[in-house]
Amino acid sequence: MLRKIPFDTSLPVLERFVLSEEAGEVILADMSPELALQTLHEKALFVDLVHYFAHGMPPREGVCWALAVQGDLLRAPSAPDQALRALVTQWVRDPQEGTRVALMQAAEDRGHEDPLGWLCNAVAWNGSGSIGPIKGPVVLPPSGLHASGLLGAISLLAGETEDSLAAAGQATFDRGMEVARGGWPGVLG
Repeated sequence: MLRKIPFDTSLPVLERFVLSEEAGEVILADMSPELALQTLHEKALFVDLVHYFAHGMPPREGVCWALAVQGDLLRAPSAPDQALRALVTQWVRDPQEGTRVALMQAAEDRGHEDPLGWLCNAVAWNGSGSIGPIKGPVVLPPSGLHASGLLGAISLLAGETEDSLAAAGQATFDRGMEVARGGWPGVLG
């Protein structure tokens, strides 16, 4: 059993998102999470693989996973990106509200085509605090909203070629299994 996706079957994870038609033909609710993830990876069902990890792991572990995948796939990040990645790492190590709010503000500044901005959204939407304006009323995110941020943080890395998609799929699977088994790649150690 995977420590961070601690279910005997895939049913609890599959109740949180809808598989693609192709994945629905090969993934069964009674499959173990490990077998389901292996099958999605072997069949190169990238989006379903990302969804499964994003919805199966707790939010903090999901952010650690996406941060590790980005570390594997993003080359030569700029100094501001390195600083923002360090802030995400800090939040994974010690999930304080002030850090979450700072990342929520950073996400608002980055736009919707930026994987790092989506990673900041995943932190902001993890369920531990308000996603409304700082001085406004408390607005808690819907359960599982962080998974949408994780999907953007990783799926935008797939690129436009078969090679870049294959690299993204491999990093997604390898780092996802590492975190699902209890690891904290590049964050805790």
